[in-house]
Amino acid sequence: MTTDSTSAGDGFTKGAETYDEAVRHNIAGSDRLIMSLPDGEYRTVLDVGCGTGWTAAAMVRRFPVRSITGVDASEGMLERFAAKLGGEFPDVEVELRNEDVLAMDVPDDAYDAVICAMALHWFPDKTGAVARMARALRPGGVLGILTAGHGSEDAWRDLLTSVGAPAEWTGWFETNQRDVDEIAADLQAAGLEPVDVWIERRRRHTPPDAFMARTRSVAAHLLDNPPDGYSELDQRIERALHDAAGPEGFVYDYCKLFAVARRPEA
Repeated sequence: MTTDSTSAGDGFTKGAETYDEAVRHNIAGSDRLIMSLPDGEYRTVLDVGCGTGWTAAAMVRRFPVRSITGVDASEGMLERFAAKLGGEFPDVEVELRNEDVLAMDVPDDAYDAVICAMALHWFPDKTGAVARMARALRPGGVLGILTAGHGSEDAWRDLLTSVGAPAEWTGWFETNQRDVDEIAADLQAAGLEPVDVWIERRRRHTPPDAFMARTRSVAAHLLDNPPDGYSELDQRIERALHDAAGPEGFVYDYCKLFAVARRPEA
């Protein structure tokens, strides 16, 4: 199964207003990714799948960034990105591009750093996406990626299977999660030198309503909810989450895959 980036972009636009609260764990992961980048003068930054801007904001807080290009398939996410970066960092030049990663109209050999947080798993061609991001780096530049790691959310996958969710949903996990060896191979195929690649596994205990809110923010394109209500699939999932939750909420493991690599000097 692959994920169409256009439908995903439309779904993220629907969930843009509630996205930051729903994925606060991802924001913490982005902070760890940016803190893991080697020291350097990263003045020009490309943020691919930039979302609402929390990874770019972490980048600006740590490094003397002068300009950021944000690329995302969701117009709603880009609107929030512009508001966030413009309000907090008015001296940073921001360019926004409503484009898919493989079609993004950004120059090669141009950026000191390329960052991509919690977006790679939505790209149908992950190897191609890594290669396209690598091309945008100047020699000596750094790529930082945060994505869904292999083994994430097995309990969530099993719940979806139990309620009869379609194969394009239940098959997503195996197809789109990456492991350490896979992402390292992608980096090397793109001509990059891996600096650090690792997985973090965390056990989460989430109230079922909060988990459902997160699902509606990040997977609206799969739920197919109407404008003023919820689809039959959405309602089946919500009931199953409440049934599966115990005193500590819905319990599941989540694996975050981090990768930092450098483009060799010419």
